[in-house]
Amino acid sequence: MKRALLLLLALLLVLPAGPGGASVGDDAANLRSAGQFLDRLVAGDYAGAHALLDGPAREDYLPDQLKDTWEALPPRLGPLVLRRPGRTDRLGGRPGVLVRLEFEEKAVEARFRFNRRGRIDGLWLVPADLRVPLPPAPVDAPPPVSTALFSERDFPVGDLGGTLSLPRGAGPFPAVVLVHGSGPADRDGTIGPNKPFLDLAYGLAERGVVVLRYDKRTWLRASTLSPEATAEDVQVRDALRAVRLLRALREVDDRRVYVVAHSLGGYIAPRIAARDDELGGLVLLAGLARPMYEAIPEQIRYLAQRDGLVTELERASMEEAGRQRDELAAHLRGEAPAPRRTPLGIPVAYWRDHADTRPAQEALALGKPMLLLQGERDYQVTVDTDLRLWREGLAGHPDARFITYPALNHFFLPGAGPPNPEEYRRESRVDPQVAADIAAWIGQH
Repeated sequence: MKRALLLLLALLLVLPAGPGGASVGDDAANLRSAGQFLDRLVAGDYAGAHALLDGPAREDYLPDQLKDTWEALPPRLGPLVLRRPGRTDRLGGRPGVLVRLEFEEKAVEARFRFNRRGRIDGLWLVPADLRVPLPPAPVDAPPPVSTALFSERDFPVGDLGGTLSLPRGAGPFPAVVLVHGSGPADRDGTIGPNKPFLDLAYGLAERGVVVLRYDKRTWLRASTLSPEATAEDVQVRDALRAVRLLRALREVDDRRVYVVAHSLGGYIAPRIAARDDELGGLVLLAGLARPMYEAIPEQIRYLAQRDGLVTELERASMEEAGRQRDELAAHLRGEAPAPRRTPLGIPVAYWRDHADTRPAQEALALGKPMLLLQGERDYQVTVDTDLRLWREGLAGHPDARFITYPALNHFFLPGAGPPNPEEYRRESRVDPQVAADIAAWIGQH
């Protein structure tokens, strides 16, 4: 079967690595190259587009494969109606360009990675709608709010922007730090029109809990990361700094500071807790219980099969994702050389650190109080696989509680019927019961 470009339809677990930046001149040249490549695809000049590729991309995406992939998009997404200006980023530790392609039904982001010769050596298509809005300028951040129950103020976490939600009253109050899942994310956890971290912060602050939320390092500070960055660099160090800053506030009960972590954040939360003996406990929201590279092919398969029709492109995407998972796993076991293509283009160093994590075992060894919340309509981190692994791994835990919500999805937004990524694009709010359950659990500890 011909290999197609890996189209990760509505995949949320996207985690581009973010090392240092390129020069302005390089950025301009890369933007031109990406634009020329897309111009040739649109014109049907697949040989010309192939001529712009180099390295692995040139070998993997021959003209016929480019043709098959590009011409398979309009039947599924509608005609291409708009191509947004490209913007520079970092992909897998190298310079990159991202271009939003708006088809009639859905938007796709074309990602180009460049080698040291300034040539395109990596190429991906991913859903654009799940990455908007794009990182705003700092002046576009919403102003802090003030209500009868709580107030907010800016509260940086090192070089990252942050917001502190503070209940009104004398205190001291219990407090939580919100830790993101995978992918670039602002302090509100913005996904389409929804802001689940902001909803949680307001809901908890209204119930007497101090909340610190901050921009993830891959949001606007990706240039501070090296190509060999691991979870320590991407998330752990910043979360620990946030905990220390929060604990030092006079309004905070320093014995009752907790980490509330979502998705991939739940996978690394036990590592965070192991580094801070004074942490009061962990709250996992749809916490991933297995390596992310194992979950990716399952998500792709679910999305491809949910309409009952698997296209050639979707079949190729499933096979490619499975192949990348297996090659990476074999390398991490010491049975094969480093794969040429890794899941999502993330460097092997990150995946090696990721695979060495044993979240349930580490959490059990800590013995700290834990609350695990899970939406039953979550197709990304599932009740049948991830929550089951947590239940089994924490069977001997002295203080672990589980709560599931039949109508909620991965972001704890309500919905009905089979779960689907389109519902992330509809404006909604995190179910208030989630904040109520977290606050009640904190009140018992």
